[in-house]
Amino acid sequence: MLKGRSIRSIIERYKKANSDGSNSGSATEINAQYYQQESAKLRQQIQMMQSSNRNLMGECLSALTVKDLKQLENRLERGISRIRSKKHEMLLGDIEFLQKREAELEHENSFLRAKINEVERMQQLNTVPSEHLNEENGFVSRDHILAQNLLEAGSAFTNADKNLLQLG
Repeated sequence: MLKGRSIRSIIERYKKANSDGSNSGSATEINAQYYQQESAKLRQQIQMMQSSNRNLMGECLSALTVKDLKQLENRLERGISRIRSKKHEMLLGDIEFLQKREAELEHENSFLRAKINEVERMQQLNTVPSEHLNEENGFVSRDHILAQNLLEAGSAFTNADKNLLQLG
C-alpha cells in the first residue's frame, strides 16, 4: 500500500509539472505578444509626434489639408499667446524686483548723504583738516587728537618736534 501511494504521488507530481510547463509556455507567449503590441503602439506614437513636430516647425506641410493647416495655425497661435503671457509675467516680476532695488539704493544713498553732511559739519566745527579724518566712519582719527593734545599741552617741544607730531 505504501508503494501505491508513492506511485500515485509521483504521477500527480508529473501531471502537475507538465501542466505548469504548458502554462508557463503560454504565459511567455502572451507576454511576448503584449510587448510586441506595446512596442508597435510606441513606434506609432513616436512617428506621429515627429510628424507633428515637423509640422509645427513649418516642414512637410504639403501633405496637410486646409482644415489641418487651420488647426495647426490655431495651435501655434495659442502657443504663442501662452509664450507672450509667460514673458509678460516674467518682465513684470523683473520690473517689481528692480523697483524694490531702486528704493533700497535710494535709501542707502540718503543715508550716505546724511553721513557726508555730518562729516562736513564736524569738519566745520572742529576745523580739522580732511586728511585727518578716518575714511571708514568719517570721524577724526585718534592719532590726530593725541597729536593735537600733545602740541597744546607742552610748549617744551621744539619746532622740529611739533612738526614730527603733526606729520604722525
